[in-house]
Amino acid sequence: MIQRLIVLWLCLLCCAFAAAENLFDGNGVALTRSDLFAAISAADVVVLGEVHTDAGGHRWQQNLLRDLVDQNIKFILSVEEFDRSQQSALDEFSDKKIDGQALKGIRAFVGPSVRDQWFEWYLPQLEIARDGGVSLIASNSPLKYSRMARNLGCTNISDLTDAQRALFECPLLPADPIYQARFYRAMEKVARNNQKLGMKPLGQAQMSKMFRAHRVWDATMAGSIADARERYKLKLVHIVGSFHSDYNGGLIQELQARAASDRVLVISIRPGRAAQLPASDQRRADVLVYKGT
Repeated sequence: MIQRLIVLWLCLLCCAFAAAENLFDGNGVALTRSDLFAAISAADVVVLGEVHTDAGGHRWQQNLLRDLVDQNIKFILSVEEFDRSQQSALDEFSDKKIDGQALKGIRAFVGPSVRDQWFEWYLPQLEIARDGGVSLIASNSPLKYSRMARNLGCTNISDLTDAQRALFECPLLPADPIYQARFYRAMEKVARNNQKLGMKPLGQAQMSKMFRAHRVWDATMAGSIADARERYKLKLVHIVGSFHSDYNGGLIQELQARAASDRVLVISIRPGRAAQLPASDQRRADVLVYKGT
């Protein structure tokens, strides 16, 4: 009887999770959870675009990864938050040679809220992968090299060893003006929102340099995904800030340039709820998820 009650309780939890989300394709057609998993099953690369500070989005990702593991869907997990120089640390974590506390100590954080909530928001994803036998990929460029690219231009970085050059990649494609304009608008908004903290308006030259660094992240993550796909011959799930992947962002463009035959599914995980797809989110991604807070 107790076992039956536990099973019933778990089923109710799954139903509550599914009911709490609204799914749409990029044109606004409502999707079911079965539709979502059919799309994931058909894809070679699944890109999960997140808002870094969205607690509900992180819980949704965790539940999705558990479902993939429980359904015995074979995949590898690539993450934006660790760079290529930190791959050995992820390997040690996967082998249970270091714990989450040690892993947290080696990474850089995009902001204090992410740092303070890392054990709740990010570590569970890595633990689900580790405990499910899923290999972890540190996909990003070290900040050191993206900063060099920002100041010098990616192809102008000299005096590096082969090992250092292997830690980052330059874009294969010219800059997309639509993506660049969206980046500039986002940076201008950040500057406006932080004026009270002393942040000054950003000039065009400064934003251009920042965009160069941003594109190195896109290119390096895309290269890491393509390399991991070639190495493991498995489906790959990549977790990244949604700016990189929304509206055919730079990550998706660079990935298609490197692995044109791969079927890529882009999922954008949005804060809040939506009974229908907002006009501003039309064609943001292949699948849009609204899951509340």
